[in-house]
Amino acid sequence: MQRDLPPTPALRAFSRAAHTLSFKRAAAELHLSASALSRQIGGLEALLGVRLFRRLNPGLELTEEGERYLEVVDPVLEQLAAAQEAFSPRGRPLRISALESFSETWLVPNLPDFERAHPGIELVIEATLRYADFARDPVDVAIRFGRGPWEGLHSEPLVELETFPVASPGLVSGQPPLRVPADLALHTLIHVAQTPDAWAAWLRAAGVPALEPRRHVTYDHAAIALSAAESGQGVAISTPILCERRLREGKLVRPFREVLHSSETYHFVCRPAELGDRRIAAFRDWLVERLAATIAPDTSANAK
Repeated sequence: MQRDLPPTPALRAFSRAAHTLSFKRAAAELHLSASALSRQIGGLEALLGVRLFRRLNPGLELTEEGERYLEVVDPVLEQLAAAQEAFSPRGRPLRISALESFSETWLVPNLPDFERAHPGIELVIEATLRYADFARDPVDVAIRFGRGPWEGLHSEPLVELETFPVASPGLVSGQPPLRVPADLALHTLIHVAQTPDAWAAWLRAAGVPALEPRRHVTYDHAAIALSAAESGQGVAISTPILCERRLREGKLVRPFREVLHSSETYHFVCRPAELGDRRIAAFRDWLVERLAATIAPDTSANAK
């Protein structure tokens, strides 16, 4: 005897509610009202003849039947999504939210390599200064800078970062020259608003915590700070990912060997249920490999 199968929207509603343990959050992620999502799950429970959740105050808890059902539902949803994408004449674009500095200095220049490796994956890039809201924004992947993790999301650090000063060759060899960290007292330090403590942390690591430079200047964009350093306006502090091209082209150099191992780095972020999406997996694997290649060369002080 043929049995009625549950509708796919109800399965998606159940899966998101099971992972978030919140009807409100699950509804927001699916762009539904909380009452509409609750009705979908109520209909699913009626069809199955079991309770999938215990309604607590506050929050939710999966029943034993709910836990068993989730083990079946998640793989089925992933297989359906993969099948739809495989048979679609043109898969939907992969929407990526990334910081403006990362997008401009690293992601966009390296994208031709991804496009050659994955010609069937169309990318839509949002360069921004804010964190994408996965509950409301049409985003599949985010590149976030910080310590992580972020609640309700899959996040993984992409690289171990070092920070170090960079300056134009003319500034390093000029008058007064830059030979040791203490020489920074005679120069301008260029800061980036999003990482206001970067210089203070590096100066501590370099053994000159009380150093006072001739002048401070702050920019709200890392690429502008690097351009200012390139034009000889002062000394910026950066990471291999952001300044690798300028170092390679000789527009900037590293005056000192001292580095600071950063407690913050770039993270790959997505919804846990979408880790199996082949587009997301392909972009994640490419990021890890390409970023490792970026920082692999010896970028030790090249002004000496």
